[in-house]
Amino acid sequence: MDFKGRREGIIKALTKDVEFFYNLCDPKHPSLCLYGLPSQLWAVNSPSSQPPPPPSEIPEPKLGINLIRDDMPKDEWLSMVALHSDAWLHELIMYGTARKRGKTENRGLPNEMVVEVFARLPVKDLLRYRTVCNNWRSLIDDPNFVNAHLRSYKSNIVGNQLLVSMERPRSWLNSERVLVRHSDTFRKVMTFNNLNLIDKYDVLGYVNGLVLVRPGSRTSSEVILWNPSMNKSINVPNIMINIIKERSYYEFGLGFDASINDYKVVLFTYPYTDVSYYFGSQRYRATIPGLIQVYSLSANSWTTKNGAHAPSHWAVGPQVYVNGAINWMGFGPNVTDDSWATNKICSHIVSFDVGNEVFNYFELPVDVVKSGNRNTSVIVIDGCLAIFSIDNRLHNIWVMKEYGNSNSWGKCYTFSLHYDKGLHFKGNGEFLYGVDGVGIKSYDVKKNCVRDLAKTYNKASTYTVFTHVESLVLSTMSRVDK
Repeated sequence: MDFKGRREGIIKALTKDVEFFYNLCDPKHPSLCLYGLPSQLWAVNSPSSQPPPPPSEIPEPKLGINLIRDDMPKDEWLSMVALHSDAWLHELIMYGTARKRGKTENRGLPNEMVVEVFARLPVKDLLRYRTVCNNWRSLIDDPNFVNAHLRSYKSNIVGNQLLVSMERPRSWLNSERVLVRHSDTFRKVMTFNNLNLIDKYDVLGYVNGLVLVRPGSRTSSEVILWNPSMNKSINVPNIMINIIKERSYYEFGLGFDASINDYKVVLFTYPYTDVSYYFGSQRYRATIPGLIQVYSLSANSWTTKNGAHAPSHWAVGPQVYVNGAINWMGFGPNVTDDSWATNKICSHIVSFDVGNEVFNYFELPVDVVKSGNRNTSVIVIDGCLAIFSIDNRLHNIWVMKEYGNSNSWGKCYTFSLHYDKGLHFKGNGEFLYGVDGVGIKSYDVKKNCVRDLAKTYNKASTYTVFTHVESLVLSTMSRVDK
């Protein structure tokens, strides 16, 4: 195999011949492949029909680089092709090395080069390579490599994906409930149909490619940690959460403790809560101090934080993980006063520091509190904590420029849109929303422009969307198929 020739051919397609290459990729063609040839030439043809190799073997990459030219801007599409070309060429190195060495070891190839190459490869390929030799298995399972691979994929803006949890009304199509879509085009990348989440389920949190899922109703004591990239899940022990009752109020959170390289689930509970009803709405009032419990993935156990206090403000709604902390929108006045259910005013950010395992509270912008607006949620933009507030048709985005400093709030964007439901705020400032009977659209708050992503949208369906990154978290944990 002439690696140098193939490499030169692909470089030529993406530089000197780029216009010809771009025009050759017919957007109406369902699937095409770019091939780098040993003769330093390139070709675009249909994918090979040869069957895939057994999982225990490294496939010789004869299938080329699969291309689908859609509505993605030209520069972004070419960047995506270049990225996949880079990974494909590295796969050639891996194949050639393994074949030359008898698929037993990688002697002669510097370990740092192997790490650099592997860090760019998709998880599904790395799982195959674990079976090639003990050296590669140990390298891929190493926590330092897991982190290096995660950093590589986090920096890969072109390859960003979305994890979409969709529940259709009165539907038994479980295969459509959780899927991965391309972040820019919303094109389906993969569908998961063997997590077998029966009946209702809730996606509670997401961080670094790891998802916290609760199957069943809100009173269920079972929660699951799931890695979609590996389609691998584990049950979180429920011995510490059997206090959840019908009359309890509680929230889960999922975060990462970088200081000890550990993933944690926090559960804060008010186990005995007065529940009354106000025109059909539940009203909670805590009657005793709440409990804080923390689950450690590395220890696979729960601990109770004796002496620590659960939040004094109700933490409600979607959570975001930023700056080493899990953040919720907090509603006042406090957990011992049930007036919050009728006078539901956003008052604070409730933050759980995952490393120190303590709660903090940040005041919201004065204008947001004065407005009494209830339709406010936490988001992340450009790595900063932000809030998205909707007042009638006017949308405001406030960014906390210095995390934890309530004086650093600044209103960065104001816009107006008509839609049925907001779906997700991407970290780059794109807002995904659905219009019933029209489709799903993306509004870029920085460029003030709208793009169409999907031609269908049913407002009766329930969507939960996260920005998704491939990771190897859970790679060494015992598998539990759900």
